[in-house]
Amino acid sequence: MFTPLFIAGLVLLLAGLFVGRYLAERSMKLLSPDEKLKLLDSFSRLRVFGSLPMLIVFFSFFGIGYLPQSLMWPAYFAAWALVAAYFIVIHIYVFRKMREFGINAEFLSAHNKARWVQYGGWIAFFSLNTLSSFV
Repeated sequence: MFTPLFIAGLVLLLAGLFVGRYLAERSMKLLSPDEKLKLLDSFSRLRVFGSLPMLIVFFSFFGIGYLPQSLMWPAYFAAWALVAAYFIVIHIYVFRKMREFGINAEFLSAHNKARWVQYGGWIAFFSLNTLSSFV
């Protein structure tokens, strides 16, 4: 079940998540105390639900195995489509809100880079995990 491509994808996912988180925390230095307060107050509920993509992936990996063979691939891609849709909606929402709050452009750029590192980890995991089924 755990092929070398799956393990490599998992390592890249975790690396992307941790490096992205590190970059996001480092970008906080670019904010004024007032801007930090705005961000912490505004996105508290969003931080609570930040682990939803991991839950979708976790349950899909263990649940898809119980589906009939004909439904496995559609369910797999549907789960990943849900994760991608979640990321797109959250990304747009967060950056729109930060622009409304007047957060400085330097922070927005640094935070955007951190988010794309995290997305890169997810894309690598998806790609390598999908590829492992065809190799």
